[in-house]
Amino acid sequence: MIKIFKLPKLLVRRYLVGKKITAFDRKADRLSKPSKSGLKGGMYIGRIDELLGVDGLTERMQKSELRVTPERSKRIHLSWDIPDFLWEAILGSKRLEQMVFDYLGPNARLDDLYIKTVRDGLDSVSEGWHDDNVGYRLKLFMVFDADGHPSGTVVIPTERPHLYTVSLLDELGRMLGKPKKENREQEQRVSYQAGDCLLFDTNIPHRGDYSAAEGVRYCVIAEFIDSEKADALRGKAPCGPGQGKKPIRLPHYYAAQNSSHPLVDQSLILSGSNTQYGYRL
Repeated sequence: MIKIFKLPKLLVRRYLVGKKITAFDRKADRLSKPSKSGLKGGMYIGRIDELLGVDGLTERMQKSELRVTPERSKRIHLSWDIPDFLWEAILGSKRLEQMVFDYLGPNARLDDLYIKTVRDGLDSVSEGWHDDNVGYRLKLFMVFDADGHPSGTVVIPTERPHLYTVSLLDELGRMLGKPKKENREQEQRVSYQAGDCLLFDTNIPHRGDYSAAEGVRYCVIAEFIDSEKADALRGKAPCGPGQGKKPIRLPHYYAAQNSSHPLVDQSLILSGSNTQYGYRL
């Protein structure tokens, strides 16, 4: 919870940053082709193996070091240690690549890739209605395994154009530690079983549902965003590899073959280390 005397400054900053976000997203609306992306209402629901085009990928993820059960005291496991086989599957998927470029435009990039496994009961402001305060951005939730009946994601499908605006009441609720969780018109609840995936625009209203179920959601998240917008928002919004705080590791084969990929932003490959992807600290 944020102290009340800090709220005016934070809100002013949110509105000022919002002007930058809107400018970039107006450009994206001119350059992108969201109607061809397959994301109806800003979202796509499917299966990991089918989307990435790799048979047996979910099973391999389940048997790998990705599957770590969160401690009961913490209820969440976060890590950026992604094995090479998953990197290869994501970068090798022409279908995913085309969906990202169609929805976000030609300047899209892979912005982050990490494990976020959640045990239900997590106390998080993400349970309240929100957008991610970055405008158009795609997140791919890959739920590769599940214990019990884990929490889902509640979204309100919204077609483009849908320019970013500050959702004042929702933001105040989150800042004051009283996130808004009420049912809303046209909301859609996305439930997960092992192997399910959700690709959605985090600019549409959404919320986690960590208190409505009992289970563990083993998940890897990939984020995609316009590269110029992400760079302009550095330090002002949650953008960039390692959530903008630290470089992440590219797969070994990428460095060994001196590879390039349309979704890998070459400006983020740190000189002197072909496997480090992110901002220089």
